[in-house]
Amino acid sequence: MAEELKIGGKIISPGEVQEILLKISEFYTAQPVNIPVTVVRGLEEGPRVFLTAAIHGDELNGVEIVRTIMTELDPAKLRGTVFCTPVLNRWGFLSHSRYLPGRRDLNRYFPGDPQGNLAHRVAHKIFTEIVQHAQYGIDMHTAGVGRTNLAHIRGELDDERVRRMAKAFGTEIIMDQPAAGGTLRAAATRAGIPTIILEAGETFRFQRSMVARGVAGVRNVLADLEMIEHQVVEPRFQVIVKVSEWIRAERGGILDIRVHPGDLLYDGMEVGVVSTPFGREVTTLKSPLTGLVIGITTIPLVQPGDAICHIAKLEKTLHTVEKYCTTGTDGRRRLPLERA
Repeated sequence: MAEELKIGGKIISPGEVQEILLKISEFYTAQPVNIPVTVVRGLEEGPRVFLTAAIHGDELNGVEIVRTIMTELDPAKLRGTVFCTPVLNRWGFLSHSRYLPGRRDLNRYFPGDPQGNLAHRVAHKIFTEIVQHAQYGIDMHTAGVGRTNLAHIRGELDDERVRRMAKAFGTEIIMDQPAAGGTLRAAATRAGIPTIILEAGETFRFQRSMVARGVAGVRNVLADLEMIEHQVVEPRFQVIVKVSEWIRAERGGILDIRVHPGDLLYDGMEVGVVSTPFGREVTTLKSPLTGLVIGITTIPLVQPGDAICHIAKLEKTLHTVEKYCTTGTDGRRRLPLERA
């Protein structure tokens, strides 16, 4: 007999798709704050996976990734269960903001506290009603406001289950990094639910190339878990990176950035130039290491300390990446990527 599965008071039977409005709080008007959860439960029992997006309300690529996956899953052909939550932070989503009310970052309050502040209570509801029903998790993100990221996976690869998911997803770059305290990824993994995050693109946009990469990656993971029939798409290459570094502005001014996500930088190579509003050059920013650009600022106005360029350090894997780089008209070596 199949185990009972109940979300938000609704029972989901094998072979069913349930669209649930899960109450996580209340507005000032005493009306419920609901988030949409689509649960697809296969006829055959198998792994349970959660897919989450918009934990930061302005990060939209993941919303479309989750929506695409949940509309194509067929419970008659699915082994196991997929919990699809395209919008975790409804407040931020509605107000075009990263944050909950009070500028609290929801992704710093997991696993939550039912007696705590708003963020703690929302995190607790999400964790108990969705995350704890799953055995694996994929959380979708973009860069923050004013930045853009190369599509890559992050996870704590000491956990073999996390490593398997990260490699199966199929991005060329995997960042082996511990999660910050209070994040959904950290709380879930420590609760025995191995979780990875996808970082892809920028805020306030549906970027078709990034959405396509995310959808393909989720399919790959579900296929690797033997939940769906799908031909896994292998990446051109795959490297695991443990060290990354941000290049930061030393002076204020107007930035002319010379690199893009996917560019290969060698130690000492120029990253950008910061000049005064009068056009006089103030300082040239150079890479302190050899690696691949995985994120850049998209805002040309900088102050001292502002993050300019995020570089994943390459050492033993440098030769592997070099083999797949092409040389652009500017003479720089970069990965041939689809632009959004």
